Amino acid sequence: MAVTIADVARRAGVARSTVSYVLSGARSISPETKRRVEQAIEELQFRPHVGARSIRTRRNGVIAMALPMVHGPDAQVQMPYVWAALTAAQDAGLKLLMLTDDDGEAAIRDAVLGSLVDGVMLMEVQRHDPRVGLLGSLKCPAVIVGTPEEKAHLPCVDFDLGLAGRLCAEHLLELGHTRVGYLGGAEETFRRGVAYAIHARDSALYSLRAGRAEASWTPCDGSPADVDVAVDTLLSQTPGLSALIVYNERALPLVIDCLSARGLHAPEDISVMAICPEAQRSQLRFTAVSLPVEELARTAVRLLAGVLNGDPQPPATILAPALKIGDTTAPRR
Repeated sequence: MAVTIADVARRAGVARSTVSYVLSGARSISPETKRRVEQAIEELQFRPHVGARSIRTRRNGVIAMALPMVHGPDAQVQMPYVWAALTAAQDAGLKLLMLTDDDGEAAIRDAVLGSLVDGVMLMEVQRHDPRVGLLGSLKCPAVIVGTPEEKAHLPCVDFDLGLAGRLCAEHLLELGHTRVGYLGGAEETFRRGVAYAIHARDSALYSLRAGRAEASWTPCDGSPADVDVAVDTLLSQTPGLSALIVYNERALPLVIDCLSARGLHAPEDISVMAICPEAQRSQLRFTAVSLPVEELARTAVRLLAGVLNGDPQPPATILAPALKIGDTTAPRR
């Protein structure tokens, strides 16, 4: 039978309310009485309900990851973030609650106002994201994983996606390429204004054009049929296309085969670069600007744990991508 507050009260020789006050800290209790209650708790191995702990500490040891989940094959793109955040939360003594609703505002509001979570990690951040303002108004401890226009004085962590796009462009310009295509993520990603996709695309195109290269771009949902359409679109938009930047994890394994089907081989006929997680780059051996995605999630959890502990946190933590040379780029002949 589970030990109750009444059992502790009898062992300590105090009223049940006194035990509650010791647990909650709601009233001042004499040191001697507090000692007897704590001794009884220890002797009986009493473990207060999570609700009682939250009364005492104002915390329940749960953080939320607000991540609208995609469905189908694209779901695998999000899983490295989820697993890394989960293990980092466990290391910090926290539990992770996933808020996967498309209506992110309602889910966050319910979780925070219902005292289900101590803090929130905001994922898939849009440039103008209403969830950011909501978290600010709720005064909820939070970390933004991304770089929105309005940060509501909340700490954020992100890759330097502007640098990622620029590194791709500069590498291809140094190789002598003057006609370059950019294959991005799904059209829905850009329609929603997801910040990371826009920052990478805009930086790559700006840098290419600043280097006097012709540059075109197209979205792509990553399915085999859409990769075919996207490649044909770029080849027609930029005649003589000699290089391609791909920031689409699902499409990346298909690109080489799609080009080969058109008689274009990498890197002999066309150079191909990627912006992708390091694990995928290593597996496919692309020349790429690689992103440490697991470290991004772990950093977000560490920052949020610091916020919960009252430790000062930097307003922005930016993780630098790295250019890794693989088998898919060559100087323009």
